[in-house]
Amino acid sequence: MAMKKDEKRMADLTRQLRSVINQIETLRVEISRLDVLVSEYRNTITTLRNLKDLGAGKEVLLPVGSIAQIKAKLEEVDKVVVNIGSDISVELPFEEAIKQIEKEIVAVLTLRDALEKAMVELYARVEELSQKIREHGQAEATGEIKDEKEKGSEKK
Repeated sequence: MAMKKDEKRMADLTRQLRSVINQIETLRVEISRLDVLVSEYRNTITTLRNLKDLGAGKEVLLPVGSIAQIKAKLEEVDKVVVNIGSDISVELPFEEAIKQIEKEIVAVLTLRDALEKAMVELYARVEELSQKIREHGQAEATGEIKDEKEKGSEKK
């Protein structure tokens, strides 16, 4: 009867460990996605500043899909249309648009930090569960050895 209880406990600990590891993997994917987003936002700021520095009248190549480009003449880059969420975009003065994008970067990095802290806590939980599993396994091994010795002494 004790063996069934031990097996159930070990299965429960293992299930908990797998669940925590899955949570860590989910956080890793989300952190990676946020890293890509921050990189895109920073590239957007760099591109906007480069376009403004070029000035009106310069020809640029405008991407059309992933394999084609067309020539376009640059106008003044005084206004920028920025997505502010929920598929809503607003036209902002250049510097205000840059500040809006920088605020988005800060918000994403804040979220990223929170996810990293949650991951650290989950790693601590993995270590705790792993230790319990090791202790449980050692207790089972010690219990089995004791049972075998008792059986051996009964035979004599």
